[in-house]
Formats: sequence, structure tokens, C-alpha cells
Amino acid sequence: MSEEIRRIMAAIEKAIILEVSELTRAPPNVVWVTEVSRCIRQSFYSRIFIRSPDFGAAYTILRGRLLHEVILKNMPIGVTEVEEGTRSITVEGAGGRVEIRGRADMVIGDYVVDLKTSERAPERLPEEYRDQVQLYMELYGKSKGLVVYITRDGLKYFYEERDEGRISKLKEKALKLSRALRENRLPEAEVGVWCRWCVWSTQELCPEGYSYKSVGR
Repeated sequence: MSEEIRRIMAAIEKAIILEVSELTRAPPNVVWVTEVSRCIRQSFYSRIFIRSPDFGAAYTILRGRLLHEVILKNMPIGVTEVEEGTRSITVEGAGGRVEIRGRADMVIGDYVVDLKTSERAPERLPEEYRDQVQLYMELYGKSKGLVVYITRDGLKYFYEERDEGRISKLKEKALKLSRALRENRLPEAEVGVWCRWCVWSTQELCPEGYSYKSVGR
């Protein structure tokens, strides 16, 4: 590979990674739906180390975004209510004050619709995605949620009713994450299946996640 081609390839890769790195640029009093819906220790590390996603992760995110844009562009006029930009809510509690931001893919009537791209759809909706759609319902003031998987075999949906108890717990998580970021204090780990692919599940950074991953659960 010539040096000129190397520069071209590096520029393309950088552009792709930069496009999906906005989470690391938010201040401590702002957290994103996707940060709250997963393990907040993972979100904490991703913030403080300002780690850009690797190319594989960036490609997956960008592929999903592009597909979403194609779908939204071709939806009949007036079907979806989502406007440009993000929505936010402010939450106050013992942990201080935090703004939760996010943008749903589609809002139709009483429904918030979250689109996922995957080779195949799961049998059960992952807890992380249940939490995401619950927070989107809160941000948009809706009572019903759909998580729609777009796969090579077609579409599969999961229906979610608004769960006030779950939303309340997620707001508490947002406050904990914001406080941890402000005080540079490691939040507690949320051990689960996501530890298997978490880059922070090492013996030094997250012994709980490392232990879970090591026993091969």
C-alpha cells in the first residue's frame, strides 16, 4: 500500500469513527439514553478514557444509522412525528441534577419505535433495549414502545408497555452515572451477559466483569 493510499484509508476510517464518538464529548451533567440503559461502569470508563469505538463497532453503528435514514426518508408523510435533534429531560435527586438525552427512531401515535439492525433477531428482547425504549417513552411522553429488528430474514418486533417503576430506576442510574463522572468515582458494576464483550472487563478495571467472563457463564 502506498503512503498516499494509506492516508486516504486512514482519513475514511477516522471519519467513520468520529461520526459515532459524540457520547464521549458530553459534559458530566449530561448522559445519553444508551449510556443509562447499559452498565454504567462501562459508560463511565468510556467517558473518562475518551475511548473512541473501534472500527468494527463504529461500522455497526453507522450501518444502523444509514438504514434508519433510508427508512425514515421513505416513510409516508405524516406517519412519524420525530423532529430533527434530540429530546431531553432533567432529573433531580440525591445525586444532584442530570439531563438525559436521546432521540427515538420513530414516534407514531402512542408508540415510540426503536429500530435495530442485526443478522438475526433474538428470541427475547435484551434488557438493555427494553431500558432504551422505556426511556424513549419518557422523553417523548408516550405509553407504548416497539423495538423492531431489521434482519436479512425480515422484520421482528417486541412490544413494551410503559413501566413507571422501570423508568424511575433508570433515572436513578442516570443520577449515579452523572455523579460518578463529576466526582471521578467508579460506579458499581452491573454484572451480566454484556460483560462477555465489554472491553473494560479486565482484572484491573472491572474484576467483577472479568470474573463473570472468565467462568464462561
